[in-house]
Amino acid sequence: MPKKLLVLGGGTGGLIISKEVREIAGPGEVEITLIDKKDRTDFRPSYLYVAFGYRKPEQVSVPLEYVKRHGVNFVKAEVKAIDPANRKVKTTAGEFTYDALVVALGAETVDTGFPHTWELEPSLKVAEVLPQIRQGHVVIGVYSMPYRCPPAPIELAMLTHFYYLTRGLRDKVKITVVHPMKRPFENFGPMAAKWMSGFLQQLGVEYIGVGQNPAIKALGKNELETATGEKIKFDAAFIVPPHKAPDPVLNSDLAKNGWAAPRSPANGDFRSEKYDDVYVIGDVAAPNVPVGMAGTILHSYSPWVVSNLLADLLGVSLGKPPFRIVGTCALDVGAYGMAAACDFTPFVKKLKPYPDCMFLPPSPVTRMFKEMFEKIYFNWLLGVVP
Repeated sequence: MPKKLLVLGGGTGGLIISKEVREIAGPGEVEITLIDKKDRTDFRPSYLYVAFGYRKPEQVSVPLEYVKRHGVNFVKAEVKAIDPANRKVKTTAGEFTYDALVVALGAETVDTGFPHTWELEPSLKVAEVLPQIRQGHVVIGVYSMPYRCPPAPIELAMLTHFYYLTRGLRDKVKITVVHPMKRPFENFGPMAAKWMSGFLQQLGVEYIGVGQNPAIKALGKNELETATGEKIKFDAAFIVPPHKAPDPVLNSDLAKNGWAAPRSPANGDFRSEKYDDVYVIGDVAAPNVPVGMAGTILHSYSPWVVSNLLADLLGVSLGKPPFRIVGTCALDVGAYGMAAACDFTPFVKKLKPYPDCMFLPPSPVTRMFKEMFEKIYFNWLLGVVP
């Protein structure tokens, strides 16, 4: 009888683990079932492109049925409860048992009623609002931390700048970023914060660093109030919503501090703190690593998860892959792009106060890479390009 690997979540984490385990273990050795409440998976970074009209929704999304090409079962169902003590997961499609469980359910957003680019439908609302503002004040506010893709609010501000610049309206539209961090990119170190502060000044984008989390106390129709009591009026606001772990995780004993708790990420162990047969990866566990919520970071440590899973399921050792937690990020500024590569390993191991980051100079090539990676992503994980 093949062992049962149950994967919860059809985002980056679930797809990487399913694919890479299957590449080594055949269907006769490991039966892999992936469960997600949606029947499609999206390339979330391209929600920004949907908002600015560079992409249509169907161009950044593919059916999860394509996992069957890898010999992976797909079940469209919502996870209702996780019972790790009894190796059971309850869903709207019934109950599932497992020999090993991977929880990659991601982070959920809490609706504030304002458009944003962290989900697909609100991104379409951003696309509706942008052309309506021909003069006035556009605010990009981050309600609280953590949230998916830490640099993305700055990227949204830069693309908003480019949008109005190319329409001859930039001098009529003020753009402000409201953020919990006192300086942009300060989580990447003082040099990164200094550089990005100067760059935003060059673009004429105001940055209000609240220095508190949450940063926003109240949201009105045309005004927000920060946690420090400052009131900011706007004509349009794009608000990064609060993020939370899914309820099945919060209601289980896999959670700590509101997020799934990996056992010892500094040593490459992403098993849950309490259960040897449960792994918690990706956004749902990122705050407890601690790293930002980003698929590229998850990809860097996934070899350790795959190696440990195969040892658990098949009793074979692949050896220990080189352990590093790294991430790369390409930002679209409009006419060109910029990129950063960060090694979070010394930060996660508490050897340094910040990750080791390298920033590449602005270049049109970086923007091209960002657009190409969207296609590479789908082709790599599902063998299809939308």
